[in-house]
Amino acid sequence: MSLLTEEQIGDILDITNVCGSSDYAKKLNKWNSNQTNQHFEVNWKIAPKGAEEAILEIHWLDRKGDKFGWDVIAQYDRPAIAHPHATIMAKYAEVAQRRIDPWVEFEIYSESFGNWVALEVPTFFDSVLKYRHIGDAK
Repeated sequence: MSLLTEEQIGDILDITNVCGSSDYAKKLNKWNSNQTNQHFEVNWKIAPKGAEEAILEIHWLDRKGDKFGWDVIAQYDRPAIAHPHATIMAKYAEVAQRRIDPWVEFEIYSESFGNWVALEVPTFFDSVLKYRHIGDAK
C-alpha cells in the first residue's frame, strides 16, 4: 500500500460528499500514518562507471536458495550528467585554436605503467581514463 496524497484525500472526500467532515479526514490521515515507507533511491555515486541503468528485482527462493523466478519492481536510468573531462576538453579546444597538433600538450595516465604518457595522436577523451594538460613545456 502507499500513502495518499493531499489531492487524493480531497478527491475521496468529494466522492463521499462529505467535504469538510473532520471524521473522514482523520480516518484518511490515520491511513497514511499506518503505511510503511517503501521508497527506494538509487545511489549513482557508488554505481560502476559504465552502468546506465539500475533494476530493482524481487527473487522467489526456497530455503536451499533455489530460484523459482523473479519480478522487476522498478527500473531507473542513470541521470544525464556532464562529461567528466568537460574542462580538459575545453582546454584541448582552446589549444586547437592556436596549433594544428593540440594533443602534444596533453598526457594520458597509463594504468599499466603507473605514470603519465604523452599523447601521440588526437584523442577522444574516454570517460574512464585520466588526462592532463602539460602545455608546451615538457
